[in-house]
Amino acid sequence: MLSDLYEASVTPPGADHVPRNSAASRFFGLKAFTIFLLALLFFGCGIGNTSLWNIDEPIYAQSLKDQIAQHNLVVPTFNARLMPDKPALNYWLMWTGVKVLGLNSWGLRMGSAVVGALLILYLIMALRRLYGENIALIGGLLTATALHSTVIFRGATPDPLLILTVTIALLSYLRGYLFPDIRSRELLITYAAMAFATLDKGPIGFLLPGLIIVLFLLLRRELSFLWREGRLDWGIPLFLLIMLPWYLAVGVETHWAWDRAFIFKQNIGRFDDSMQGHRGPWVYYPISTFLGMLPWSIFLPQVFRDIWLSRQHFLRSQPKTLFLLIWATAWIGFFTLSATKLPNYVWEAYPPLFILLAAYFEKVRTAATQPARWGMAASLGVLFLIGLALSVFAAWVVPLREPQLPGMVEIGIPYMLAAAVALVLLRRQRWPQAGVTLAGGSVALAALLVFVITPPINAVKPARAMGQRIAALQGPQPYRLASWQWFQPNFLFYAGRGNMPIRHLQALTELPAVLGPEPLYLVCPASDIPAVRAAVPAAYQQQTIMIRYEIYNHTDIALLRISARQETS
Repeated sequence: MLSDLYEASVTPPGADHVPRNSAASRFFGLKAFTIFLLALLFFGCGIGNTSLWNIDEPIYAQSLKDQIAQHNLVVPTFNARLMPDKPALNYWLMWTGVKVLGLNSWGLRMGSAVVGALLILYLIMALRRLYGENIALIGGLLTATALHSTVIFRGATPDPLLILTVTIALLSYLRGYLFPDIRSRELLITYAAMAFATLDKGPIGFLLPGLIIVLFLLLRRELSFLWREGRLDWGIPLFLLIMLPWYLAVGVETHWAWDRAFIFKQNIGRFDDSMQGHRGPWVYYPISTFLGMLPWSIFLPQVFRDIWLSRQHFLRSQPKTLFLLIWATAWIGFFTLSATKLPNYVWEAYPPLFILLAAYFEKVRTAATQPARWGMAASLGVLFLIGLALSVFAAWVVPLREPQLPGMVEIGIPYMLAAAVALVLLRRQRWPQAGVTLAGGSVALAALLVFVITPPINAVKPARAMGQRIAALQGPQPYRLASWQWFQPNFLFYAGRGNMPIRHLQALTELPAVLGPEPLYLVCPASDIPAVRAAVPAAYQQQTIMIRYEIYNHTDIALLRISARQETS
């Protein structure tokens, strides 16, 4: 059990007993809410500028279309089959956005932007007592302006909800561990957050946070805290009360087929064997974490060096730092062992690293530590070189591989300019201004990506244009969909109505069996048009509606309309 003296020793001066109704507290709340609104604007502005990105976004979006058409928000399906990829919580979030903004990129993605802004708000409010107001505000700003934040909180995927719930679960547990006066409340929040994380992505929502907590208590030699003061008697029932009803409902409705496929294929299978070609070497996640946390990750070497220099009595005297390090390393380490690898899998390791960065920046600002000038210059030099590499890659490599894409040479300029200006400011010991400059570079890069670089890519993602063409030709009349040698989920989302399925032909000899009185819209590589034409029965006619280059498969894709010939008298 932690003593009151111990709590005082680990809490920053002025951070543990701020008067709740004081003017300072209200002013801090106003600042936090202002940052929340700015983050919501930052993540939400232009969020619908592009069509859905294959493959994840349209899979979840089409599954939601299926559920809406079937008036069933319990059982996820895709193309007339069970879809055991993820549980229900993210579908409910997308459904809320769709009800407000419509079944489009805006409605499907806006929930993620709201979740991202809530993450920033929670970090600021939760860190205030742990570290003080300055570090809380800095930590929120670092998280909001990281490169990967621009991407992940603009996507219609389950990742933002998992990030938010896991962050709440782990920071609430740390707060409950350190501060006895709010222990019950914070630990119950932990159990509730893990339940919602499990509703969003499955067992990972409680297994990994639970592992991190156990490792922390083991290293602190306080594992008994778990059952003596961990509120398990209330926490476990609360966890089950939130999480279990949906899993039971989907199990009963599908005769447990969904639950079995979800556990054995989507969880154990993903860990044991790579899925959908998502694999990588053991350095995959250290590299992707460094890139995803730009521009702030360039200072991680200084942070780790500062922690190393204060390593004496580390386990006993620095519980917050120990908890954050275990959080980051356990999360990254777990997924490094997994066969399936995606950058999104380790975003949950970013918050503890951003908190450590914020604490370090505050030490530098207050002259509590003196970083080596050559080290800071080297870090900014790395950022400048990354910006240069981005521009070189966009100017020379991308046109060779994808000549259909517009020029993107400007993509690295924000990082290069921010690094150069920040270096000048750091030489003058103007630390806050250097940080603002780097944040400004991040915002400028995000604006470039959202408003300049990604919208023209819609031209080489033909699914939405194909869907619009089908709608214009068919109006309210019925039709069918089929594919041959090409398929992307966004085609079904944009071309289909409601829960309309698409037939994937395994051989062109199957084509006559698919044809009927309604027109059939078939997508295939443009090079296969002659073969498809030869397979069309004499009673039907084939019309080429559209041929567009498609970026994912690097080839021209054709949309064909096959319909019954009209008899003439």
